[in-house]
Amino acid sequence: MFKPILTLIIVLLAILSLVGVLEAQEHKVVIMVSVDSLAAIIRDLSIDNVEIVTLIPEGAEPHSYQVSPEIIEEARKADLFIFTGHLVFEKKLTDLLPEIPVLQIDEENYFGKYKLEILKLPDGRRNLHAYWLYPDNALAIAKAVVDKLIEIDPVNAEKYLRKLEEFKDRVRRIKQYITKIAEFYGVKNTSVIITFPGEQYVAYTMGFTVAGMLSKGEGVFASGVELSEIKSKLEKGYAKIIMASDVSRMLNVGKFIEDLSRETKTPIAYVKLIGSKDLTYSDLLMYNVGVIIGAFSSTALGKSATQNRVILSTAIYALIASLVIVIVVESYLLYIRSKYG
Repeated sequence: MFKPILTLIIVLLAILSLVGVLEAQEHKVVIMVSVDSLAAIIRDLSIDNVEIVTLIPEGAEPHSYQVSPEIIEEARKADLFIFTGHLVFEKKLTDLLPEIPVLQIDEENYFGKYKLEILKLPDGRRNLHAYWLYPDNALAIAKAVVDKLIEIDPVNAEKYLRKLEEFKDRVRRIKQYITKIAEFYGVKNTSVIITFPGEQYVAYTMGFTVAGMLSKGEGVFASGVELSEIKSKLEKGYAKIIMASDVSRMLNVGKFIEDLSRETKTPIAYVKLIGSKDLTYSDLLMYNVGVIIGAFSSTALGKSATQNRVILSTAIYALIASLVIVIVVESYLLYIRSKYG
């Protein structure tokens, strides 16, 4: 009598345990992220039961974005916020929904328990614009995200850790590629002008020196003296390219970029800081490398015919390679949008 009852209890416990595991697997972990380029890191770490919601719509300027009551209601469903730590609307959401855990940079430059490398603006302030585009920072952020995912969803811990290892390997290979391509085309330690602080991290990744910054943040422009110095550096060829971005195009500084380029005969490399929901983190880095090498190549192609043919030949190959990278990424985005948009 006792043995059949014991067997039944064991079977029932096994069924309950299996139901619990299945429920845990079916539960969607909802992560709400500020911008697409930061979300790209989380996308590379995600498994099927993770839902990523980017709060800022594509094409919207992050620093002036305001959350609607509908967004606030939607945000209540989140299991985790992953924020930049410096956008106004992020603080509003964390104040309104203090029960939802938040991962973001703190005053000591930690993201979770991992220290980030944060660059300084000309006035000494921390540059908190697009710091995740520096690959070492992306790796630290990825580790912090996986720590949190395992805490929220321990059943899938092994899968998250596997995804993290894959992400580490991809970033390592891209870092090696960037180093090699910068050395091969002779652009390492080159001076550039940037138009918005977030571009500083893209320049830093490429090993460039920032010779001037047209905008130091939202509504903070270079002075007349600084603008004159920047123009002089471009005209004399001390700074080789102007690095602009999808963000600077949305701001007042965007009106000056094309004129400055024309007047100084300096090419522009338009990199992506915001990104796109269809780009992985690897795609984003490779796209930026492509447009930067393309800009440097156009400079080399503009040299006189009497200059070294090897330089010209190298520039042509660089331009072709960079165009291929950009065309592939843009074609992929168009395909995704036509299929799902």
